[in-house]
Amino acid sequence: MYRSVNIIRKYVIDKNIFLGSFFPLHRNSPVLGKRGGSSAATYSDSGNSGVSGDSDDSGISGSRGEDLFIPHWMNLDEGGGRVKSNQWEEERTSNCRQKSSDANVEQFLPISKRSKMMKYVIRLRKKSNYRKKKNSFFVKGSKTILELSKNNDLLFEAILSNSKNILYHFQNRCKKLYYINNDILNYIFHDSLKVKKETNCDSIAVLKIPSIPKKVEHIKFLLALDKIRYAYNLGNILNVAYSMNIDCIFYIYNTVDPFNHKVIEITKGSHFKIPHIVGSYTQLKDFCNEQNLLPIVAHTNGTNPHNVLKNSIQKGICLILGNESTGPHDDVLTFAKPITLPMHEMTNSLNVFVAASILIHYLKSGL
Repeated sequence: MYRSVNIIRKYVIDKNIFLGSFFPLHRNSPVLGKRGGSSAATYSDSGNSGVSGDSDDSGISGSRGEDLFIPHWMNLDEGGGRVKSNQWEEERTSNCRQKSSDANVEQFLPISKRSKMMKYVIRLRKKSNYRKKKNSFFVKGSKTILELSKNNDLLFEAILSNSKNILYHFQNRCKKLYYINNDILNYIFHDSLKVKKETNCDSIAVLKIPSIPKKVEHIKFLLALDKIRYAYNLGNILNVAYSMNIDCIFYIYNTVDPFNHKVIEITKGSHFKIPHIVGSYTQLKDFCNEQNLLPIVAHTNGTNPHNVLKNSIQKGICLILGNESTGPHDDVLTFAKPITLPMHEMTNSLNVFVAASILIHYLKSGL
């Protein structure tokens, strides 16, 4: 009988199964084998259906109490050695943490590459007309998004991020929070030539375009932008305009969209605090007459701005900056006086951003 029991026990160990019907366990049964002694249990063939052992259960506590009713071979590893007593506890703790993490993720909305929100974000990134139609714009990068969150006038429509801290930050301000992975983030820029350079894109936000004031009054310095093509130049010009406290900005049609995410990445939304108007050359001319502003335009064949300001009778200035390649449009030259900066004879022109910085500072000091 003892030999047959050992054979069955060896079979059970190899197959990792437990024959509960063959070894009936009762609550008052002693421990199957000593801790630290031989791993084999001693059984009697006297006809007793219970299992007898020589261990003392009068002082059971701690881990022994937890394993009291567990057969001794359940604590053996594949090599027959004793498994650490806290291994099961570690696995249970790890499972609890995983469930807790999954529960935290479930409180955020799911998203896929073919979802409506994903298509909506990609269109906002690519098309300025779509941004105007939906009255929304798109920004990327947690630093830019957190900086925009300081402006209480901005309305956040959706936040997509691989950082839970960012999502928790907007829990009370935005209803649509999406927890996404890097694959989803890269998919938004999958058709961009700079997709491999998007290393700082950990979050994406969709915001509503702030409302434009219906009427702007008491303007002394108006900055007009004539078909500025590059977002880098526009972003830096807007930074200078905000730093120099420009009263208003006039965007002539076909200028790069000020709500382009590349522009906002440079300005961090500072230009949202400057009143702006969008219109044509005729509307710009009428606005200058209405506000009693002197329209001047940066040009390579202009005159010294000091001479123009000295003979001016208007109460303010409208500085017009032309296109980087072609310069100001012919319609602008019909009503604006060209000015130029004194430069070295070997220098023909300056970058529009550099020229804007010098001219704005010079003209502001003369007002």
